Amino acid sequence: MSSDVPLYNDIKDRISRARALALTLGDLVGKVSRYIPNKLDEENNVVNVTVDPNTYYKYPFLGKIGIFLGAIDIKTLYFVLLRVIGYERNDASSLFMGDSNVLNNIGLSDDEPGSLITNVTLRCEMLTKVDFLSSSEPDGADIILEPQSPVIIPKAEVIERSLGTTRGLLRLGFLDVAYSKVRVSTSLDDLNFHMLILGTTGAGKTSFIKDLIAGLNVTNEEGSKIFILDATGDYYHIFLPPDKSDKVVMKGVEEFTQLYGAIVKGINVDIIYPISKSWVKKYLDGAKSAGSITKMYFDMFVKPILNHLNNKGISIYASIINNKIIISNADWSSQVTVYPFYFRFKDVKTILHKLNPYFTEQASHFIKIMIRKKGKDIANLDDLIDQFNENSLEGVEIHKSTRENIVRGLYLLKETQLFDVGVERFPLGKILKDSSSSTLIFDLYNSELDDFSQKILTYYFLDRLFEFRERQMRSGNVKGRNVIIIDEAHRFFPSSKGGEEDTNYIRRVAGKIATMMRLGRRRKIGFVFATHNPNDLSDIIIQLANTKIIFRIKSEVAEALGLSKTEAKILNWERNGVAYLLTPWLREGKIKIKAPVPPPLGHYDLSKT
Repeated sequence: MSSDVPLYNDIKDRISRARALALTLGDLVGKVSRYIPNKLDEENNVVNVTVDPNTYYKYPFLGKIGIFLGAIDIKTLYFVLLRVIGYERNDASSLFMGDSNVLNNIGLSDDEPGSLITNVTLRCEMLTKVDFLSSSEPDGADIILEPQSPVIIPKAEVIERSLGTTRGLLRLGFLDVAYSKVRVSTSLDDLNFHMLILGTTGAGKTSFIKDLIAGLNVTNEEGSKIFILDATGDYYHIFLPPDKSDKVVMKGVEEFTQLYGAIVKGINVDIIYPISKSWVKKYLDGAKSAGSITKMYFDMFVKPILNHLNNKGISIYASIINNKIIISNADWSSQVTVYPFYFRFKDVKTILHKLNPYFTEQASHFIKIMIRKKGKDIANLDDLIDQFNENSLEGVEIHKSTRENIVRGLYLLKETQLFDVGVERFPLGKILKDSSSSTLIFDLYNSELDDFSQKILTYYFLDRLFEFRERQMRSGNVKGRNVIIIDEAHRFFPSSKGGEEDTNYIRRVAGKIATMMRLGRRRKIGFVFATHNPNDLSDIIIQLANTKIIFRIKSEVAEALGLSKTEAKILNWERNGVAYLLTPWLREGKIKIKAPVPPPLGHYDLSKT
């Protein structure tokens, strides 16, 4: 017995030290169970924790799965992060009589609070271990926890360190736990490997994207730019302030401020605004300057929101100088530059074969030949259509179906009325070169464009942007990164379904986006896609987007993306702004987050103004 005394005293000392360390890292809630064996082998890493009834009733979140706890192992003094995966809860009477129906009437039918004053058993999986005494980095939890090891509700910074949730400057939200503000962030370089955001309408996708935009502006990485293809009308007004008269909006703004420790006070934006001949005829009444177009843009799309805010007691000063709109009040200051854009035939003639992705490969080939051989006789699309109708390529026989594809495709381009509009415009290359704003919005929503025209412009914009970035790289002039945001991405990059012409489009667009996503990693080009259903989206995007954010969505879709059946079912009923983050960059490859909603930027449903 005397030989056990040193060991007894050593264990007693370790228990005391473990408890002292636990108190510095969080609030004590229980101990590793003394009565239920813990297992650590190739198939088990589960530990059982005992919580007394007073503590169980004290904390409302106890009783929920997925919450994080921590234990200080008595033997090693390592901190081990735990996640609750189950509970065992019994009425005291069950210890004596079980659930036998025979005994139900023996004085036990009345409520008896005292029988609920029993310990609760929590089943927890071990995630990571950290030696806080030596400031080590987190490691896999490969130890068996000693019975009686103290269990705590960890402080936010303890969970952040143990999970590695604060990976970088771009903050995605908070861990979805009610008891602590655990920040979740990712590195800006992770954006080079692309992000896919999924969720039903109203689940929080757009708010999350606007949080990303605001966050990128707060981090203010030198030379970085955000490009937004706005075909939904949700982004062109982000330069306006949030509606601070709305308590829900203010809650989102406060959450974002807590997340970044910074208040967003404005955002400068460039808006590339495609205009057509029909738009000019309908609205400009003979005016041709960019200033006139900007004034029309302001009156039609910005002023109604300002009036809405003014009616709610939020006064905003607005002025227009040439093609710039200046917005300000005591809390907000932003500037918008509007760049009218359309195609000049002579500028795009040499790339016309790839401007319309519905052209077949043979059609594109013959268009290139026609432009090369007959270019001096071709001043516009009508001339080019006539050349093919007249079969003017001597010695070249074009198959009837190919000629029909060419003529039909050229006619569709003509019908967009986006060529040679005849008012002041800014070439896309010049905009990309001269823009001083951090955020550029390609406003497809307010341009009164049909679906085909939006696709043509999107395809052209991405092609020119990639080419511009390629030139920068070759000249050694790459600064910062390009983040390209495409909401409702399935409209432009659909899954492989449809007729023959749709197949041509899907194949060419899928090839283009695959090239940009793969090569973009070295060129610091990162895509952020959003859609309501991945089944409608090109498989290439799903495969190449390393980070996925899954908001409320159908259970079967969530399961297919990697959530468990239980996780998918619960997510299907979650509140707005709650999502699962799936990424290889975090130690825990799958965590649940809560993003600030609404965002700290302009976020308006114009149908309600």
